[in-house]
Parts: sequence; C-alpha cells; structure tokens
Amino acid sequence: MDEKRRYPRFHLKVNAKYRVLDPEEVFKLGITRNVSAEGICFESEEELRRGTHVNLEVDLMDKMPTVALVGEIRWSRESKAHGSKKKKYVNGVKLLDIQESDEGRFLKYYCDRMVEKLAGYLKL
Repeated sequence: MDEKRRYPRFHLKVNAKYRVLDPEEVFKLGITRNVSAEGICFESEEELRRGTHVNLEVDLMDKMPTVALVGEIRWSRESKAHGSKKKKYVNGVKLLDIQESDEGRFLKYYCDRMVEKLAGYLKL
C-alpha cells in the first residue's frame, strides 16, 4: 500500500463481481471504491491473499454490459465498517488484462473522470 501511484485514482462506487482465477470458484459480489488507469480498489467479504489473480466484472453505470478485467491482488486489509457485524476487506488490484472489447470503454470512463477533475480545478 506504500507504493507510489503513477496515475490518479477516481472515486467509483459501483457493483462488481469477482472470483479467484480457479475454474471451481464462483463469482462473488463486491463494491468498487476507486479506479485508476492500471488499478482498482474493491470491497469483499473475504480476505484475498497478495499475489492472487482475480477476474473482475465492473458495472460502469453506462447502461452497457459489465467490463471484464483480470488483476492481481497487491494488498488486502480489513475494513472498519461502522455498525456492521460482517467483516469486510478492502483489496488493491493491479490490472493485468482487459478484454479488448472493453478496453475502450474502461479508458473512456477513466479519461472522463480525469476531465471532470481538471474542470473542477479550472473553476477555482
């Protein structure tokens, strides 16, 4: 978690599904927290070990099918959920692969968030 980020991260709180890369595993529900050009942070109900590869399906809220990503867990830590009895974990993922058909949509989403952020700075 101490690594320096090469790209800005933008808030993204949408539904996602994830599964460990294993044919026996099923997709589980999660929620994303933020996204960058090469990473994503999401919540899960299980701790995922560093180095584990996962499939992610992320809903970009653009009325299109989910975006399919493959990534590697870089860190996982327990989240301090207020009032919840269930344990939750926050996971940092380095993106390794994205389906070619989804790459343009994912990058457009990221670039649109960057333009929104820069527009906010210019209004100062």
